[in-house]
Amino acid sequence: MKLHILGVAGTFMGGVATLARELGHQVEGSDQAVYPPMSTLLETLGIELRQGYEPDNLSDDCDQIVVGNALSRGNPAVEQVLDDGRDYTSGAQWLAENVLPGRDVLAVAGTHGKTTTTSILMWLLEAAGRGPGFLIGGVAEDFGVSARVGTGREFVVEADEYDTAFFDKRSKFVHYRPLVAILNNLEFDHADIFPDVAAIQRQFHHLVRTVPRRGCLVVNGEDAHLAEVLAMGCWTPVQTFGLDAAAAIAPVSPAFAFNWTARLLPNDGSRFVVLHHGVEVSQVDWPLLGRHNVMNALAALATAHRFGVELPGVLGALAGFN
Repeated sequence: MKLHILGVAGTFMGGVATLARELGHQVEGSDQAVYPPMSTLLETLGIELRQGYEPDNLSDDCDQIVVGNALSRGNPAVEQVLDDGRDYTSGAQWLAENVLPGRDVLAVAGTHGKTTTTSILMWLLEAAGRGPGFLIGGVAEDFGVSARVGTGREFVVEADEYDTAFFDKRSKFVHYRPLVAILNNLEFDHADIFPDVAAIQRQFHHLVRTVPRRGCLVVNGEDAHLAEVLAMGCWTPVQTFGLDAAAAIAPVSPAFAFNWTARLLPNDGSRFVVLHHGVEVSQVDWPLLGRHNVMNALAALATAHRFGVELPGVLGALAGFN
């Protein structure tokens, strides 16, 4: 199949193009601003890039147009696609239909820290020999690409709450139907599409509704907004993580302050001990700093553990994480 990716230089759509190419599709794309590192990566993969959204940039022999969410009605390429009656889809829908079926999807959602948490989780699964597939919002230094199909069963996706496309105003993450969803945090963001926090919470609850009961929600137990999301209804086992036991939100974890926590050794977070139900698992020494990154690590560690990864055997790999 030959695809044209509209908005190909964006981190998400560039990842879709990368996956499509790896699956053997012929891929071309266009964007208003095509620049490194994404342009360099895509050109290396043999993807033809075209500057701007002129209708002439759409090859006549393309079987499908994949439309990024940066494009709206009035865009010349979009108008041409609609006038011509061409087959089109969104990046999130293309991913859901062509890459995710048959995989154990691990979706990393949250206002902040998605890219870092996704990268840590990928690194842990890689260290465990799982060969995960992934799509991340950037070029991961540790892997050299923004996406890959992978050889294992797990597929890790950075799950964005931003809308899907001009014709689909749902959050992108509702397409992924994950087995495990990380809910890292929730704050007011994307004021261009969400009027208030409650509107974002509704989208997060749409994600919660898609996680099966045999799956798992890995939730920041310190986040009151996420507690309110789960209070809307939860049908899936929950694993909580956090650092400050006094900040535990009772509706999230009434039985134990947190399932997963850490004891900081220096306060900068460069070394910490991981605890599961209050029992020490192992120590992490790594190059990242900050409380927020320790929280990101806990979310990734809880998810890896859910998939049977023996944590003491892989935590040492975090010393080489960038």
